[in-house]
Amino acid sequence: MNNLEKYKNKYQKYGTAYIKLEDGLFNPAEIKKLKKICSEVPKEHITVGDAGEMNYLNVGRFVIDKKNPELVNHKFSDPLIKIISKNEIKSKLSQILSIKNEEVIYRRVQFNEIGKNCFVGKHLDIDSNPDYLAACVIQLGDKFKGGMYRVFQKNNDFIDYLPEYGSLLISDCKYPHEVTKVDSGLRGSLVFFISTYSGENRRVI
Repeated sequence: MNNLEKYKNKYQKYGTAYIKLEDGLFNPAEIKKLKKICSEVPKEHITVGDAGEMNYLNVGRFVIDKKNPELVNHKFSDPLIKIISKNEIKSKLSQILSIKNEEVIYRRVQFNEIGKNCFVGKHLDIDSNPDYLAACVIQLGDKFKGGMYRVFQKNNDFIDYLPEYGSLLISDCKYPHEVTKVDSGLRGSLVFFISTYSGENRRVI
């Protein structure tokens, strides 16, 4: 079984595939570039998330999805989207998600910066957009404690992932999840939401 099949199986069984940097879709140079862009993009403080969950974090926007996917902050979003849209990356993502390469659409892309005593509340990503398939979370912070990525299973149990620098989490948007409180340091992650639908956001307001 190759790595992609292994991650595909984990994703299907647990709603999440965790991929370390050494096995990942992005190389160290790309991770370094993404971290630099994310550190420089303008950020806003958020207390209520797109799915209505209670949050306490700073967010930098690259692609917003209020009505249709829309690039913002072009100085930062243009080079970042170029990196995550490489054909070999989309090809691997499509294999893990069991969709066609050309169907991979990034509807929302943002940087989440979570400091000490801050968190992301429990939520479902499909409450932001019912057409979201998976959230991809690249960990760009390397000196923090706490801040577990907690994915709730169908029996109300949960699995905790403590993401390492450069790792990639691929999380099924139909699984409830949260980021637990950060105890120390700064947890920074690039998050992009995959869909196969590029039309108007069909969220019921």
